[in-house]
Amino acid sequence: MPERVPHRRSRWRGLLSLATVLVVTGAAAACSESLDGGAACPALCPSQSEAFRDTTIDAVALDTSIQGFPTLGLSAVLLVANRPDTLVTHTVMRFDVLATSFIPNKTGAIDSVTTVDSVFLAVPLDTTGRLGSRPVTIEAYDVDTTASDTVSTVVRSLFRPDRRIGALTVVPTATGDSLRIPINKAFMERKIAAKSRVRVGLRIAQGNGQIRVRAFQFGAGAPTLRYDPTTDTTYSPVILNTNTSIANVPTDINLSYQVYPITDVGSPVLPPQTLAVGGYPAHRTYLRFTVPARITDTATIVRAELVLTQRRSRFGNANDTVTIVPLVPTTTGVVADLRRVLDLSAEGALAAVDTARMVPSDSGQRTLNVLALARTWRTLPTNVPRALAFRIGLEGAQPAELRFFSSEAPSALRPKLRITYLPRSEFALP
Repeated sequence: MPERVPHRRSRWRGLLSLATVLVVTGAAAACSESLDGGAACPALCPSQSEAFRDTTIDAVALDTSIQGFPTLGLSAVLLVANRPDTLVTHTVMRFDVLATSFIPNKTGAIDSVTTVDSVFLAVPLDTTGRLGSRPVTIEAYDVDTTASDTVSTVVRSLFRPDRRIGALTVVPTATGDSLRIPINKAFMERKIAAKSRVRVGLRIAQGNGQIRVRAFQFGAGAPTLRYDPTTDTTYSPVILNTNTSIANVPTDINLSYQVYPITDVGSPVLPPQTLAVGGYPAHRTYLRFTVPARITDTATIVRAELVLTQRRSRFGNANDTVTIVPLVPTTTGVVADLRRVLDLSAEGALAAVDTARMVPSDSGQRTLNVLALARTWRTLPTNVPRALAFRIGLEGAQPAELRFFSSEAPSALRPKLRITYLPRSEFALP
């Protein structure tokens, strides 16, 4: 009997070893199955993490550039420029209600204005936009007419010698924060006697230069027309703010024509396969994206960049560094007018996209961080397009223009989205 004990122990050891192998093999099979299924059985075996994925996609379903910004009346600063090879612009200021009476000093009575003195147009300036170190002549013209004076060609035709009513010679880079342009007294007396209106057009007629005119009262002044109601200098001057009245139009249209620009020479026609941001009148660019739902709706996006290929632009301030400002369209797909879509787009902190600074005369690939925007796409209703738009900084107050290749360009040059994301892991009981 004693001799058989070692044999039995050996036999039991063999059985235990076999059982251990079977258990380990079974567990391994179970774990192998769970790895294929992601996090299907975390209680039985280690969970395999999904790897981050990088993708670059031609996600632009629609892109276009629309010119004519800012909307008339919405620019706080306007250009008066004479750069014949690049940009020629005028500014119109309307004073449709004139003071035809005044109160003599200390009498309390009211007298009619029959003669005037010290008539001038006071024009506040934004001194950051001055160009030109040599003297230029800024001329004022009577641009009032019974014709359709909301048509630029009609108003432009009134900048002629027989309608000149004032002038001032300055060095643009040496100007202060305002100009006082003398206005012809006889012209002003005729307008007051006729109880008429004054509409003044400004242009740089001689010399090469540029100034920025402040258009509205935003804490830094606005254009005014001033005159003494008598030749006696002891009287306080009459100060008139811009105002206008166009029959049968909404209030916002009237406001937009109080101070407004006219462009004689502006941005050239864009070449094919090109998007533009800025210029004069300025372009805005709109891009609509189509991104797979497996990325926007279920995955965790950790990086999202819009990749653009910049084209050189020689227009305007081509060597200046300018800001490209993001806009986020918020309208539903029911609004088909892209001009309207751009007008209603959100900007600033709401844009959830980084601004960037670029030089128009540069070229090459540019990337813009759109991560915050891309993460909002899953929350948008299905009838709100996934879109992005851009305008230029100081739109309407400077002529720099950024150009990019559009979705019609060769594949390597088209706008693209570069996204890094983590696919969603589904949890399920085995």
